[in-house]
Amino acid sequence: MKQTIKATKMITIGLFTLCTLGFTNATFAGAKTDTPAELKFIGKIKNQPVFELNLNNDAPDAYYISIKDANYDVLYSEKIKGENLSRKYQLDVDASELSDPAFGVRVEVTSAKTHKTQVYKISSQTSVTENIEVAKL
Repeated sequence: MKQTIKATKMITIGLFTLCTLGFTNATFAGAKTDTPAELKFIGKIKNQPVFELNLNNDAPDAYYISIKDANYDVLYSEKIKGENLSRKYQLDVDASELSDPAFGVRVEVTSAKTHKTQVYKISSQTSVTENIEVAKL
């Protein structure tokens, strides 16, 4: 009985959170952001992390994308052209490499027009959370 109530409670909280966060992001056509590039973690596929790079430019432009390891060795590089581009990158690392404190991957986005570079560092932090509840029966 307690498990059923707990499961129902978790589903309700999850749906409430999904509805609240899912409908609050308004997007406007032609909205200009302060950052021309945005990198975010979107999940894992086969236990390998996947990141999404969004380029927020209104006019067609060329960008150089470089992904480097902790020793600044180039793992992947490409030149892309267009406007409001989006790319997904999957890192081929296992869980032990990802949780290693020495792990670090850099993503560099350089504009061909302005030669300005934005650098993103990917690292992993692992924490253990323990919740102890006391309830009066």
